[in-house]
Amino acid sequence: MSPLPTASQELQFFGQELMELADQDIFSASDYAAALAEGPMLAGPQGIDAILASKNLVALVAPTGSPAWPTDEVNGDHFTGASSGMSAVAGYPIVNVLGGYSFGVLPVGISFFGTAFSEPTLIKLASGYEAATHARAHNLPTFAATVPFDHIKGPLQQNSESDRAIQSMATAVSSNPIQAAALSANAVASPNQATRAKIKKALHQL
Repeated sequence: MSPLPTASQELQFFGQELMELADQDIFSASDYAAALAEGPMLAGPQGIDAILASKNLVALVAPTGSPAWPTDEVNGDHFTGASSGMSAVAGYPIVNVLGGYSFGVLPVGISFFGTAFSEPTLIKLASGYEAATHARAHNLPTFAATVPFDHIKGPLQQNSESDRAIQSMATAVSSNPIQAAALSANAVASPNQATRAKIKKALHQL
């Protein structure tokens, strides 16, 4: 068993400034009380609820966050913001699903959030979005029987027969149900049992 990395190895590029700051007693009781008073004003009844009521809305929709960014050892993370702050502060529900892909590779989420106890509405909205866009169906995850150590392929690079069949079926389901049925029949008739199992699983997910 290899030894655990030391602090000089693990923290040679990044420190623990935020953890150290959180451990310091730099905020007073009045600061804490002011934060509690400001939070509900910006996110709760006077924030999310007020917007929903004034615009006659049932939920708010926004990008979950930015696409993933490369690690920059000089400038640090390139975090450009996220939409979960308001619902988190207010304690209100939020549902995140796949919205699409940046440059066809990096996943980007879409968030649905609303007032307190609006989970049923948010789930319906998120489910309806997925049913209408088929965002997940166009890039189903794949599972390799073995993982080579010299070349690891992700779901967008794998092009085996079974993976191509699943991708074709996912596209057909969203565009042509008749073609999807034909592909399903051909797949079931195929002698490749692994392919049939994966296609059945993909159809069940859709």
